[in-house]
Amino acid sequence: MLVLLNRQAIVSFSIILLAIIVLLHQALPLWYSAILVLLLGYRWPLQRSGSKVNKLKRVNIIAALILLLLLISLKQSGVFHFMLQILLLSAVSRMVLIRQRHDSHQLLWVLYFLLACCFIFYQSILLSLLILALLLFTLHQHYQLYASKQLRLQWLQLGKALLLTFPIWISLFLLFPRLQPLWRIPTADSAITGLADSLDPGSIENLVQSDTLAFRAIFSGPLPARQQLYWRAKVYENFDGRSWTVNKRFETRQTVTPPINENSLVQRVDYQIITEVSNQRSVFALGVPLQLTNTVRPVAAYLAEARRPVSQRLSYQVSSDLSAIPEDHATEPQLNTRTTNANPKTRALAIELANKTQSTAELIGQIGELFRQQPYFYSLNPPRLGENSIDAFLFNTRSGFCSHYASATAVLLREAGVPARVVGGYQGGVWHDEQQYLEVRQREAHAWVEYFDSGAWQRFDPTAVIAPERVLAGLDAVLSAEEQDQLQANWRRFSAVNYINQQLLHLDYYWSVWVLGFDDSQQYNLWQQLKAISKLLAILSGIVVLMIGIWWYLKYQRQPEKFPAPVRLVRRYLGKLIQHKPAGQHFSQFINQLKIHNPYHAPLLDKIDSLYQRALFANDPAALLQLRKHLKANTKKLNRLNWPQ
Repeated sequence: MLVLLNRQAIVSFSIILLAIIVLLHQALPLWYSAILVLLLGYRWPLQRSGSKVNKLKRVNIIAALILLLLLISLKQSGVFHFMLQILLLSAVSRMVLIRQRHDSHQLLWVLYFLLACCFIFYQSILLSLLILALLLFTLHQHYQLYASKQLRLQWLQLGKALLLTFPIWISLFLLFPRLQPLWRIPTADSAITGLADSLDPGSIENLVQSDTLAFRAIFSGPLPARQQLYWRAKVYENFDGRSWTVNKRFETRQTVTPPINENSLVQRVDYQIITEVSNQRSVFALGVPLQLTNTVRPVAAYLAEARRPVSQRLSYQVSSDLSAIPEDHATEPQLNTRTTNANPKTRALAIELANKTQSTAELIGQIGELFRQQPYFYSLNPPRLGENSIDAFLFNTRSGFCSHYASATAVLLREAGVPARVVGGYQGGVWHDEQQYLEVRQREAHAWVEYFDSGAWQRFDPTAVIAPERVLAGLDAVLSAEEQDQLQANWRRFSAVNYINQQLLHLDYYWSVWVLGFDDSQQYNLWQQLKAISKLLAILSGIVVLMIGIWWYLKYQRQPEKFPAPVRLVRRYLGKLIQHKPAGQHFSQFINQLKIHNPYHAPLLDKIDSLYQRALFANDPAALLQLRKHLKANTKKLNRLNWPQ
C-alpha cells in the first residue's frame, strides 16, 4: 500500500536541505545556492499542478540546465565541490518531486552523506554540534517515517545503548589508525585569510581590520618576551618599485635542513601551533624551525610550510631557535640586493646615509634615527601613494602602517648595498593565563625587515622605532580612538557579548587541543605509553603469580616433617575447619562435632575418620591412598561444611 508523506515530513526535509545549503556555502556559488532555494520553494505550486509525468519533465529540464552551468564553472569550483553540488542538486530535485514514503529512502541516504561532508568544512565545536543536531534530526525523521505507528521511541533503551557504545567510540577514536584522506579539498587561488604572495602599501592595513582568529600557540615552557614573538609566514624578495612579491624559488618547495649549534640550544623554544583554515601552505613559526611534525616542513628562508593547503584546522609541534636566520643558499644575499630605477630620492638618501656610516649596524642606526627624529607617523589610514611610492612616503606623506616602514627600510638598505628583504607574518598575540595559550588574530598581522650581516639575516623592525608600543603592548596601544572604533565591530562594544564570545573561544580551544589536535603522532605516543604500561602490568602480574605460587608451595607442599602424611592430607583439605580443632583434641572427637553441625555429610565424615585412623595408626599404605582419593573426590562437599560462629 502506498503511503503519502505528511506535511510535517516535507517541512522537515526542506529545513534540513536549507541548513545544508547554508553550511556548504563554501562549496557552492552564490547563484547556485539561490537557484536551489528557489527550487525548494517551487515544490509547493508544483504539487498542485497536473500529472506526475509533466512534473518530472519540468524538474528534469531545470536540473539539466543547472548541471550545464555547473559543468561550465567546473574549473573554478574543483572536482570535489562539483561532486557535492551534484549530490545537492539530486537531493533538491528529489525533494521537489517526492510525494510517497518509499520515495524518501534515497533522499535520506543522500542527506546523511551531505551532513557528513559538512564536517570536512567545519571543525569548531559549535558548528560541529549544529551538524550533529541536524544529523540526529534526520535520524528521527527516518524513524518517524518507517517505524511502526504502534511502536513508540524508547528513550531509556536508547540512552542505555548510547552509554554502551560510548566506550567503544572513545576506543576507536583513540586507538584506531588514522587514515589519509581519500581526496583533497580543492582550494582557491588566493587565501581565505592571512598574507598573500604580494605586499604593497595597504595590504597589511586591510588585513588587520579583520578580527578573525589566525592561530593559537601553546608553549611547553615559559612564554618568550613579546619582543621575540615575530611569527614568520612569508618572505618577499622581489620589488618592482611599489610592490613586494614572493620569489619563484619558493615554488620549488625544496626542504632545507636547519643548522643546530650551541646558540640553538640556548635560545630554543618548544611550542604547539593550532592554525585556522587559510587555504595556503604557509604556516607560522618563530625564528628558525629546528624540528617540525611530519605534517609541516621547513622550506626556503627557513619558513614553515604545510605539506598540503590548510583546508582544515591544523595542529603541529615546533622547536625553534630564536637567534638570527642563517642563509639557505649562497646566492641569497645577491638576490636581495637587486634594485629598480624607481624612487630616485630614496636612492640618493640611501647613498648619503651609507657615506656617513662605516658598518651595517651604523646604517641601521641612522635609518632608525631618521624615523625617530623626523615627523613620521604610524597610522591605520595613511594617504594614497603615487607611482614612486617609497619617495612619496619618505618625503611627502610621512604617514604609514608597518608595511610602509618595512618597505621603505628594505629599499634604503638595498640602495646602500646591504642585502635586505621584507618579512610578513604576525607579531605578538593575546596571552590567556588561565588557559595557558597565546591567541593570534589577523589584526596582529605585521611586516618587518631582515638584512644580511655577519653571515646571517638579522631582524630590524622600523615599527618598533616609530611606535614601540605596537610591539610591547599590541596594536590598540598605538591607534587613536577613531581607528580603534574602525577595527572593532559594533557587537563587540558590549562587554557581556565579548565575555560570552571569549568563553566560547576558550571552549573551542579545548576542542582543538583534545579532539582535533589528536593526530597520528599523539596516537603513536599513546600506543607507546600503552605498550610500556602493558609491559609493566605483565611484569607485575608475573611477580604476583610467582608470589602466589611460592605461598602455595610453602603452605601445601612443604609441610614440616613432624606431621605424618595422613595429617598433612587432612590439614590440606580441611584447612579452614581444622583451625577450630582445639589442641589435644582427638581427631575422631573433632569429626563427631562436625557431624553434629553437618548431619547430611555424616557418612562422608565417617569414611574420612575410618581411613585416617587406619592410615595413621595402622600405617596402612592402601588406606592412605584411599584417603587421598576420597578427599580429592569430595573437595566441593568439604568446602561446604559449616562450623558455628
